[in-house]
Amino acid sequence: MRWTTLLVMVLGFQLLTGFCVEMASSQSPIHLSSNSIGQGDLCLIRVRVEGGNPPAVLWMGKEVFLVANPQKTEWYGYLVADLTAKPGHYKVVVRMPGSGSEKQVELEISEKNYGVRRLTLPKNMVDLDAQTLQRAKKESKRMKGLWEATPSPPLWSGPFITPVPGKVVGAFGQRSIINDQPRSPHSGVDLKSERGAPIMASNSGQVVLTGDHFFTGLTVVIDHGGGILSMYFHLDRIAVQKGERVKKGHIIGHVGSTGRATGPHLHWAIRINGDRIDPLRLVALSQQLEE
Repeated sequence: MRWTTLLVMVLGFQLLTGFCVEMASSQSPIHLSSNSIGQGDLCLIRVRVEGGNPPAVLWMGKEVFLVANPQKTEWYGYLVADLTAKPGHYKVVVRMPGSGSEKQVELEISEKNYGVRRLTLPKNMVDLDAQTLQRAKKESKRMKGLWEATPSPPLWSGPFITPVPGKVVGAFGQRSIINDQPRSPHSGVDLKSERGAPIMASNSGQVVLTGDHFFTGLTVVIDHGGGILSMYFHLDRIAVQKGERVKKGHIIGHVGSTGRATGPHLHWAIRINGDRIDPLRLVALSQQLEE
């Protein structure tokens, strides 16, 4: 009887201990929408706090900018993996406000194959002469400077929206073969739409670039703050000016086929902390957030 009683006590203690560990885990102030993301994908992080002050989140050596719910009891943001991020397990470091205590959770980045797309374009749009090449490099440097700039405070809130309702005719991440020549992977999505169709801002922000570029044609870039930028290429007309503040859903231009494009469509791209991510994944994941 004594051995039986002892065994019951041990098993009971193990069950109780396991229950307590599980309860502690479920009550953790840090929540990730997923424990694993693919290259070009992202994860939503939520951190519950007391006192209203924001936590500090570090991921892949970069600060993650957070926005709060109205009560400032929960802060949330995005952990992203660039299209060419090295697969592996990485630590998310969270420093809690007030106490300054540091907590860590692990997030895995896995390899993802997006496939290949083959395009045939006029030779002069692929093999550039010296003058056009110089122009393209200058425009590329101008764009690069936008996502390498110090992030401004977040202006976005709630879910992101798709700027036009068109069908996807060019998927994100595909390796590009143009006129049988390997090119950079497709860093956005191509959305089919009628010429002149209105294009909406995918979230609130400030217009930081408008222009006519060789590859991207009439172009608009919106800085949503917190390191999130959205890009809209091949427009027929631009309806905003640099420096203008826009709300989510604001008409920023109209669909066209300017630049290196074979027909009317919108190329829409998102960068977060400079990393290229699938904008449709951002739209889907951000639906978890309430306005």
